[in-house]
Amino acid sequence: MNIISRLIFIALILGIVSGCAAKMEVKNAVLVYPISHSQKVQKVDLLLEPYETLGLLLTPAIRKGDITVIQGIFPDILFGEYHPGRIRWNGWAVQEDGKEFFAQILFSTIDYSGYFLETVVIDGNPEASARVVGLSSLVNFAYDLAGNEFPVGTHDFLNDAGNRQQFILKSGTRIGEMEKIPTVDFMTILAKWNQYQTPKGVILSPLGEKEVKLIAGINPQYSFSEKLVGDGKCSLSPDYIGTSVSIALDIFRATNGIVPSMGWDYNSQLPSRRNMAMIIEYISAMRIALIKQLNSQNIGKIGGDGKWSGSQKLD
Repeated sequence: MNIISRLIFIALILGIVSGCAAKMEVKNAVLVYPISHSQKVQKVDLLLEPYETLGLLLTPAIRKGDITVIQGIFPDILFGEYHPGRIRWNGWAVQEDGKEFFAQILFSTIDYSGYFLETVVIDGNPEASARVVGLSSLVNFAYDLAGNEFPVGTHDFLNDAGNRQQFILKSGTRIGEMEKIPTVDFMTILAKWNQYQTPKGVILSPLGEKEVKLIAGINPQYSFSEKLVGDGKCSLSPDYIGTSVSIALDIFRATNGIVPSMGWDYNSQLPSRRNMAMIIEYISAMRIALIKQLNSQNIGKIGGDGKWSGSQKLD
């Protein structure tokens, strides 16, 4: 095979691969709130492209403010899929009657005991007895809101509604047991976030244009700048999620950047154990920085009698 033939062959292969994008699609969802504007659409692609992880997908339920927002513990092991700037993972909720709800998991902040927290945004208003899980990027692991991990039979989860519902009702966390964030408060935060138009819909993100470009520089192959079209505000939001992202990126800059992996899922490769050590060091530094900020804020919430007078979480 001569060089021209080889080049044509490679081009054809690349064309086939790029034309057959991978999906992790739930094909038989019994969604109360479809995530598109078409009520007939019951398919949900749970596979997140890297640019999607930078913010919250603006679903019809979020647009209407018809959501349930609760808080859980972010699983430490899920930092294996974390990279500075990543905010979102997907989730799924199920009622005992089989009705299902799309959820999004947002890496948030830290509490007074040192646990990283997550904000769980569920489309609609499932019953208190409904259960919810977070999902890894390739839907091969699930997490309850206490941070416990459960292996997922990916094929059955995506294709068998009964199997998926039974798994979540057994492994998930009851929504009524978790601390609820008032919807109006959360919607007030979202109103200040930037809107980015993407091939998969509008993404709401606390990240500004400068932060997006920094993350794009970490992994140029993801071409964030080509997939995100901003709304013109493009500044970092100062809320509790945006603040955590800001601290993460500040630490990243201070360490001159961790050598990037080839992706953000568990199957991505790191060049060496040294890179793994640097990531562990990075996460530890972020935890300490967030605790310091939390403590500095809490000093102003302690009254003269030394008693606590306010929330013990970042505002």
